[in-house]
Amino acid sequence: MRRRFFPFDKNYLLENAQMELKDSLLNHIVEIVKDIYLLRYNPLGLKDKSIEKIINTTDYNLQELSSFYDELAGYYRYKYSSNQLELLFDGRDHQDKYQEDWTEALRNWIIEFSKSRHFLKAVLETAIFYPNDKQSQLAYSRLKNYISDHFQIKIYKHKGIVPLKIA
Repeated sequence: MRRRFFPFDKNYLLENAQMELKDSLLNHIVEIVKDIYLLRYNPLGLKDKSIEKIINTTDYNLQELSSFYDELAGYYRYKYSSNQLELLFDGRDHQDKYQEDWTEALRNWIIEFSKSRHFLKAVLETAIFYPNDKQSQLAYSRLKNYISDHFQIKIYKHKGIVPLKIA
């Protein structure tokens, strides 16, 4: 089911490119977060139960992160998309260009977000520690609040993306 995040959310080629990459990028998000968490909070490589769980888990619960991904994809279309196709002179297909641009933007965002301990913790709770628990939904809420604060937007279920008004 297609969800429109703003009135002119009609760049279907970009949305299709984002949805084709969804599964692989969701796993990539968790891998990036795991690597950054382990480098930052366990530089000596000491092992306890939680670190072993992070290292040994390869099958992630991506249900809550899927919604987070959809919202980031919607925000990317809101901020950086145009309904007009640009001319490509390098012989690439628009689908390939959109996939490459979206992958790079998402990766940069995740690295930027990972500067926050709260973001790292929320992703790990959602994907690894509490995959089928209420805690996972609470972690998703924290992720949603994090992107609202970071981008100064609010994403409503029925209204879509609304910029926050700062007094």
